[in-house]
Amino acid sequence: MKKLTITIALMLVVALAMPAFGASFSDVPASHWSYNAINKLVAAGIVEGYPDGEYKGDKSMTRYEMAVMVSRALDNIVDEMDAMGQGLTTGQAEDVTAIVKSLMEKNTNESLSDAQAEEVADIVDALTFELRAELKVLGADVEALGKDVDELAAKVDAMDVPEDNIEFGAEFKTTFEVANYGDDKEKANTVALWADGDALDIAAPEKGTDKDGKDIYKSEDDSDFPAEKRFEQEFDFNINGNLGEAKFNLDVDTITNVFASEDTIFDENYPGLDDDYHYSPEDEDTFLMDSALLEVTYHDYGFRMGDFADYHMEKYLTDEEDMEGLEATYTYNDIDFMATVLGDDDDTTADYYGMTAHKAMTFGNLTGKVYQVRGQGFTKDNSVDSTYVALELTDVEVTEALTMGGELAFNDWSSDKDIDVVKDDSANDIYFMVNGDFAATEALTINGMIETVGSEFYAINDDLAGTDEGESVDKTLNNVDYDKYMLGAEYIVNEMNTVNGSIELVNPGSDNYTNDAEDKYEYAVGWENVYGKFTNNVDVTITNNDGFEDDHDITLIELGTEYAWNETTTLGAALVNKDEEKTDGDVINYNYLKATMDKELADNMTWNTELKYITGEVNEKDDGSGNMNDGEGNALTTSLTVSF
Repeated sequence: MKKLTITIALMLVVALAMPAFGASFSDVPASHWSYNAINKLVAAGIVEGYPDGEYKGDKSMTRYEMAVMVSRALDNIVDEMDAMGQGLTTGQAEDVTAIVKSLMEKNTNESLSDAQAEEVADIVDALTFELRAELKVLGADVEALGKDVDELAAKVDAMDVPEDNIEFGAEFKTTFEVANYGDDKEKANTVALWADGDALDIAAPEKGTDKDGKDIYKSEDDSDFPAEKRFEQEFDFNINGNLGEAKFNLDVDTITNVFASEDTIFDENYPGLDDDYHYSPEDEDTFLMDSALLEVTYHDYGFRMGDFADYHMEKYLTDEEDMEGLEATYTYNDIDFMATVLGDDDDTTADYYGMTAHKAMTFGNLTGKVYQVRGQGFTKDNSVDSTYVALELTDVEVTEALTMGGELAFNDWSSDKDIDVVKDDSANDIYFMVNGDFAATEALTINGMIETVGSEFYAINDDLAGTDEGESVDKTLNNVDYDKYMLGAEYIVNEMNTVNGSIELVNPGSDNYTNDAEDKYEYAVGWENVYGKFTNNVDVTITNNDGFEDDHDITLIELGTEYAWNETTTLGAALVNKDEEKTDGDVINYNYLKATMDKELADNMTWNTELKYITGEVNEKDDGSGNMNDGEGNALTTSLTVSF
């Protein structure tokens, strides 16, 4: 009984340091027996109530709530100790006496006399003074607990609760282009210069037949050549957002010619066409759906469907090719799975199927792969089914300075009929590659690679180092049957200059190449520089015995600079000089100059301009034995892009 009395008195006495004021809780009427006591606790800052404005007197008090109340009371004790002196004031003692008597009469069958109540007040006063230091420490601990609770509440408030949200965006691009290909004698030569792999790298027209069996010239890259006149618009639309916890993004790109018809270099007067041939350009629509791609993510699931630009599957299988299809991903037990079903964007009959599983291991990143390609033939008259099973390991830290990786792929394929370009109608072989990077110093990094491809490995749309054209080729599967060795280095001179270099040797195999095939060597050096607002680069590449042909040499020099004129304008310039020759003479040589200006007119508006100029000579025969013919062309392309 005495302990209970002391505890109750302790909380009430320290509360009386503040004067009472009106009730603040809707569920405590003025007639309630505890009305005055509760108001005094509110006035002292010890009781605050609940957010809905109620006191909830019937609700049980937790130990946390009790700790907060005690802490507030103890803070008041510390602030009032000097004022209290040796005891309570007369008014405070009378208040304590009244409250204690009221609580005892309500909660017990006993009642206190005035003398007993005054005795309780004296005990509380003495304890408060004696335990002053301990009460301060307790108050600090409770204050820290309060801060922790506040921080937890803030985190809960900041939690991202999924809400449905959909946003629409659009980009309108208006492009104007004019080009000149020289006189009639130069047009075909200028097209050959533009088409070169180190210029615009596009396919020049080739002889073939149309659907009626007539002889034609046709190119799949007509629209990539500079047009003598082009005025078109591109409308790109985007819809993105989330529905619940599912997020999605849809991009749709369209092209329309609404201002004027396009005038290309390829028409019935294109030079080089004789009476038996006519030119057949790609069909042009007034409104063309160029591409569309839908992406959806939901928890550990991902999904993409539509057009994939420059899609990379593997170096030996579809390296940066335009594809159509779908891709699905899923993560389970820290393993990233991906399934693909794709087809060529060029409307071929080949189908691509793939499944990969990737996991970050303690020693590096491990990926298992299985692919199958159906319908891709060596010629138009046959179909081949090809299966690939591969294991790739990357980012293996052998030491702090040495990082290595590699891949081993096994291929098995079969053709539906015998054909002349390969020895067998079915076979299997391997692809193997190992690479490494060694940080010799903080400034010097050395890298190397070894790659070998079997003679009957079936590579499709690949980026391998072999060849399928030229005098050195016997019977071949595209670009395979070789051993490649590469050693390179990068050196950071200072924060403004970096130099790099490499040497590469490709040794052709004996199955797919003739006895005259020579080793191919490639030497490359480069320099990157940042000077003020300028970013500059120089690259020089020398190739000996290109295509494994003796004395087939190429020298390529590339210079580039970019100047940040101001925050909204960037200027650029690039020069390509190429000289290619074979034993019988020059094949092609030219200078290609490009200048650009990118201007940000507003946050949602840009103006881009590009000027191209090329001049050089091209041999009328691929082996360099013919005459060299001049070509010269220029083109101006300017576009205005507005996004919403």
